[in-house]
Amino acid sequence: MKTRINLKAVALMIGVALAIGNVNATEKVTKASSHENIIETSLLLEDWMTSEAIWNTSDAIQFVDAQEEMLELENWMTNSEIWDVANVWSNLETEAGLELEEWMTNDVAWEVNNSPAYETEHEDNLSLENWMVNDTIWN
Repeated sequence: MKTRINLKAVALMIGVALAIGNVNATEKVTKASSHENIIETSLLLEDWMTSEAIWNTSDAIQFVDAQEEMLELENWMTNSEIWDVANVWSNLETEAGLELEEWMTNDVAWEVNNSPAYETEHEDNLSLENWMVNDTIWN
């Protein structure tokens, strides 16, 4: 109970500190690199860009439609033997199924010997101490 109250108090203090810190926040602009210091010149409109005489004549704009060469189908593109999935997968080798061997199920092979190489550590049982169950500490 005491711990919960302490945690709530700490959370409240952090929240208040963040709120107070944001009240006086000012904008800081940091630059990621020196490339941001480059200033671009503004674009200017020139007379020919807005001249009706240039843009309304058919001589000024001569669009040429580009013709692409025809694509041709090649034999391999339509060969059913190449694209038939059933034929491709039927030629693959299959593996034999897994089998249980005698050593896998032999109890003697998996039995741990009590030899020095297989010693295990034994820990003492844990016991409760007074501070662990003291109501004044935990409440």
